[in-house]
Amino acid sequence: MNFLGPWLVGLLALAAACSPDSNSTLGNNNTSGGSTSSSNNDGANGEGGSGSGFGTGAGESTGTLMECASEAIEAEIAPLTMFIAFDKSGSMEDDNKWEQASEALKAFFADPSAAGLEVALRFFPDGACDGDDCNIGACATPNVPVGALSADSAPADTQEQALISAINATDPSGGTPISAALEGGLSFSAGYLAQHPDYKTVVILVTDGEPNGCEEDIGAIANIAAAGLLEGTPTYTIGLAGSNENQLTQIATAGGGSSFVIGGNTQQELLAALQAIQGEQLACEIPVPVPTQGTLDPEKVNVSFTPGGGSEQTIGKVDDEASCGAGGGWYYDNNADPQTIILCPASCDTVQLDDAGKIEVVLGCTTVPA
Repeated sequence: MNFLGPWLVGLLALAAACSPDSNSTLGNNNTSGGSTSSSNNDGANGEGGSGSGFGTGAGESTGTLMECASEAIEAEIAPLTMFIAFDKSGSMEDDNKWEQASEALKAFFADPSAAGLEVALRFFPDGACDGDDCNIGACATPNVPVGALSADSAPADTQEQALISAINATDPSGGTPISAALEGGLSFSAGYLAQHPDYKTVVILVTDGEPNGCEEDIGAIANIAAAGLLEGTPTYTIGLAGSNENQLTQIATAGGGSSFVIGGNTQQELLAALQAIQGEQLACEIPVPVPTQGTLDPEKVNVSFTPGGGSEQTIGKVDDEASCGAGGGWYYDNNADPQTIILCPASCDTVQLDDAGKIEVVLGCTTVPA
C-alpha cells in the first residue's frame, strides 16, 4: 500500500457523545484468534479478550467504541524523505557500474510503490562537495531538491523526471569524499526535520570506494553517522564493487541503519536494496494525538482500521514489539511516556496493501488488547 495515499489527510477531530450511565458490550466477535469479552464503557470497563485484534470481525468495531469515546482522530502515518548521496567518482566508470547503478535508481523512482515518497538527490564529488573543499553546506544542498514522487510516470511525474534528467546529465569523475557527503546529507535532514517534525528522514550513501578526501578515518565517519542518528536520521550504506564492506557496515551500524553489499548484478541488487530500505523506514508509525479537550490517558487509546469497502475494526494493543505476532496489533514506543503508536508488522502489512483504507485513533475507551 502507498500509505501516503488517500487517507493521509491530516488529523481530523470528530466529536462523539459519551454516555456514562449506559452499558456497552464490546463485541464477542468470533475470530480464528479468539473472541473479545463484554465490558462496560466510559473507561471503567474490563479490557477485550484474546482476539487477534485485527482481521475480519476481530476486536471491536469503532462504532461500538464510539459509544464511550471522547473523540476519534484520523491518523497520519509519518511521511518519509530520502536523501540519496550518490557516488559519481571516476571509478564508477569501471565495469559499467555507473550505468547499472543509474538504471537501478531510475527504476526505483519509477516504481508505483514509491508514490508519495519524498526524494532528494546529491552527487558526490560535485562542485564544492569534493575532496578539496569539503564544503558541508554544498554537500547539504541536493542537486535535485526534495520532492514527492507520484503514481504517474515521467514526465507527468515531475520529480521523477527531474531525478532522471539529473542522472542523465552527470558523468563520473573525481574522488570519494564520503565524510563530507554523509555529513551534508545528515545536515540537510536535520534542517528538514526541524521544519517538518511529523516526517521521517533517512540518508542513503551509495558508493563504490573507500574514503578519499576530507575525513578518511572510519571511526570519525561512523561518529558522524551516530550524531545524525541522535538528531533523528538513520544512515544506510550501499556498497558497490570496490567498496569496503567492513567500513560501510561500521558507518551504517553507528547510524542505526543497515549496510547492503552489491555483488555481480548491480542493477537488480541495488534496486532491491533501495526498496528494502524504503520498506524498513516506511514503518507504520502514528504520532500519539493530543486530545482537543482534557489530557491523554494512554490506557484509553484504541486504533481502528477501516479497509476499503469494509467495516471498521479495532487493532488490539500488545505490550511491545517483541509481543507482536501473526495476528498483528500495535504498541507504544515508550509505555511510560508514549509519543508514537507503532503497528505490528502483520497489521502494518494489511494497512499498506489497502490503498482505500483509513486508520483512526479513538480516545476515551479502555484500550482493547490484541
